[in-house]
Amino acid sequence: MDRHKVIIVGGGPAGAMTALALTHFRPELAAEILLLEARSFPREKICGGGVSGRVVAFLEEVGVTLQKLAKVPVERFTICFDRDAFDAPFHNDKCFVVRRSTFDDFLLHSVRERGVEVRAPLAAVGAFREPNGIAVLDAIGTVHRSRILVGADGVNGRTRLWFGKPHRSRKTLLLQTDFPRDPEMPSGDSLIFDFTPLRFGRSGYAWFFPSMDAEGAPVINAGISGGPFVAGSLKQSREIFKTILDAHPAIKETAPERFHLRPYPEQDFSPFSNQAGNHVLLVGEQLGVDAFTGEGLAVCADSAAAAAQEILIALETGDYGFKGYSKRLISSDFFPLYLIGRPFWLESPGRRPNLLFSMATRKSHPGKENIMEIYGKLFSGALPAGKVFSPYFIKPVLRDLPPALLKRLFP
Repeated sequence: MDRHKVIIVGGGPAGAMTALALTHFRPELAAEILLLEARSFPREKICGGGVSGRVVAFLEEVGVTLQKLAKVPVERFTICFDRDAFDAPFHNDKCFVVRRSTFDDFLLHSVRERGVEVRAPLAAVGAFREPNGIAVLDAIGTVHRSRILVGADGVNGRTRLWFGKPHRSRKTLLLQTDFPRDPEMPSGDSLIFDFTPLRFGRSGYAWFFPSMDAEGAPVINAGISGGPFVAGSLKQSREIFKTILDAHPAIKETAPERFHLRPYPEQDFSPFSNQAGNHVLLVGEQLGVDAFTGEGLAVCADSAAAAAQEILIALETGDYGFKGYSKRLISSDFFPLYLIGRPFWLESPGRRPNLLFSMATRKSHPGKENIMEIYGKLFSGALPAGKVFSPYFIKPVLRDLPPALLKRLFP
């Protein structure tokens, strides 16, 4: 049996970022934190690997430098539907694509460097509340006691269920593969999102990101999101992806004749899910991802920052109810982008782009920004997220809504 002030279950980005935030603001806490991770690192993670400028800003704020991290810089989004494409620049150099096995290992190594005790591979297999905290049982039978438990064990993690907090949003299916990449390809500096799955009744997108494999060779990380988590969805998603690939001949040329799409579950973020309780906080993919772009790292960073603030207050006051955590989450930078993207999927998928897509990619006058161009700035951190609630964002919405609605009604 051992005792700590904080036990973090999960060593992925959410758990690592929480530990990094805590030890940045209170370095002496490093000796009081235990992180339990079920797997050995580096571990392969099925994910596009896009890192937004807002995540970079968080890591810089907590003292993590990224100069030595192998990455592929990206300058813009390319939004596609059928044969049409629209570019939205980021307006800074903060965004990049990284191999998630490399990135996650880098973050966990940074946690160890701060003096935090990391036990991996060692799974937490259960936990329960005690009068003054939490008891956690690991896979070798050791009981660890702590004042606070941080559940950072991802979309398939069990910490949420240990404390009776089922997730309220839907679980979807994501498929991913890698193709060889020519570093000189014109799309090498862009994150390509293709929303053509809407034509097939699928509330998701295909993506093509410039990336690198485990040995550092250039690849295109590709996949499709939004499949229902039901029998038969895997086969349907594969067929939709292959059809969409035909619309990207330069990428298709690099693809092998046969390729394997690896499946992975994904959970949408829901502001109505239980996110905290007495002595317990949930972070990262336990909360979900942004349904529009599938971005989870920004949720990891913002929930880690919010959790760290709540934990520091709790340790000082002795109040472990974490009643302010939900408010901190909806005040975080990822939440305004969630508010923009979430309504995108409210319309029934059909044979043409929905109303919000038409608005997002419409440019009515030279020199005027549309919604997607503003979104690119928000994603990259070139603009503060609070701009979503200002006339700067609201005016383009009011400007583009009537023409997009007319186009929708009279195609």
